[in-house]
Amino acid sequence: MTDTKHDPHPHLPGGTGTGPAGGEPIKPTTPARDPAAEAAALAAFEDQEKRLAEVDLPPRPTATAEPEATPPKPDARPEATPPTPDAKTDAKADAVPAAVEPQVSGGIKVAPLGPPLARPPVVAFDKVTKTYGRGSGAFTAIKDVSFAIEDYPGRGEFVSILGPSGCGKSTVIRMIAGLLPQFPQTSGTVLVDGKPVHGPGPDRGMVFQDYTSFDNRSVLENVAFGLECRGVPTGERLDRARAWISKVGLSIKKDADKYPHELSGGMRQRVAIARTLILEPRIILMDEPFGALDPPTRTRMQDNLVELWHEQSPTIFFITHSIEEAVFLGDHILLFSNSPGTVLKTIRVPPPDRPSIEMQRDPKFQEVVTEIRDVIDRLESSNRAGD
Repeated sequence: MTDTKHDPHPHLPGGTGTGPAGGEPIKPTTPARDPAAEAAALAAFEDQEKRLAEVDLPPRPTATAEPEATPPKPDARPEATPPTPDAKTDAKADAVPAAVEPQVSGGIKVAPLGPPLARPPVVAFDKVTKTYGRGSGAFTAIKDVSFAIEDYPGRGEFVSILGPSGCGKSTVIRMIAGLLPQFPQTSGTVLVDGKPVHGPGPDRGMVFQDYTSFDNRSVLENVAFGLECRGVPTGERLDRARAWISKVGLSIKKDADKYPHELSGGMRQRVAIARTLILEPRIILMDEPFGALDPPTRTRMQDNLVELWHEQSPTIFFITHSIEEAVFLGDHILLFSNSPGTVLKTIRVPPPDRPSIEMQRDPKFQEVVTEIRDVIDRLESSNRAGD
């Protein structure tokens, strides 16, 4: 799966994942999917989670903003309502809230997005289409997908991807990762930092929905795997792995020596996130990583992810079927149409200013969720009717 002509680390083990572990497996026990890639995504995610757990997202801009040193009150919400999708509006309407001063939440300052830097976008799609097969059996997953995620000072954007089932969401992020068979595109251009994607790379980490890990390695060894592939000395990589185990909310004393079969689903996903984030990729690609978790665990993981995002400041692409999750996590939402998927609308929402469970009780938050759900329900109804 790895293109050795473009893989900067052809000598390293891997599979379908991204990061420095691309290449041929070194052990027969290595899963078909590339754990190193997940390790990269996991590592980045873990670091984000720790920070995000402490961070409450800043409220939407209001006429009078409180001083930076004053944390927002638990029940305070801005009067402005975030832009929401409407099926009758222009397909690529993009509403951006006014700039606000940084605000302190949970003891961590959350910086708003300023003007983009004079650099190429972190990721850019230009009329990208992906078709599988030929002739009468051909299937087009996405068609003429165009968007640009700009490079901002201080932090990357958190991009939530929503849309009906089968609209090509996973195809989009796997193209960014450079993973077969979605990569390469049939037509159009996919750029990362202004350069064409030629395959997996250490600047991109992937976290999958499945709890992928090396079954014959302990939690500590799984988290340290990517650093091992990079040749980091044993003592250093194990110390960093222990730090990441703690960052994702696991116990170094109780969990570090356990094996994947001894962990719950939520714990295994934390390991996957730590394994990815420890490599500090610039771009983290997450394909429904919390989809199989129970609601309480999912909520805690959302808060943890926000913390880690703040700590490392990567650009995150996050696929989810949960509208609430998309609105809570994302400050940039890409809403896709029915298959073949294209960007129906882009939506800007403010970052969270309190934990997920509190945000979801807020009437303003629910208004945004309801309007997006109405659009997706209409799309799915149309799809079922064969329109």
